[in-house]
Amino acid sequence: MAIVSPCINVCVTDPNSDLCYGCARTTDEIKKWSSYSDEEQKKVVEIGRSRMDGWQLKAFDKAYKQKVDTGKSPIKEQKLLNEK
Repeated sequence: MAIVSPCINVCVTDPNSDLCYGCARTTDEIKKWSSYSDEEQKKVVEIGRSRMDGWQLKAFDKAYKQKVDTGKSPIKEQKLLNEK
């Protein structure tokens, strides 16, 4: 079973924490994502979620659910609509 990447197309990394503002993964976790097993990927998604709270976690959960369900994050979907 393939695990959907938690990238929701908010790709900016905080220089102090080394965490992506969108998915809360470290640069190293992002780089290694495709080499992780399904179990490791699931763990990285949960670790990222544990680094979030409040509105960030709510926004991530909503965007990630949409990406899992449709294959596109809300931001990616909007970019594609704007290109038409």
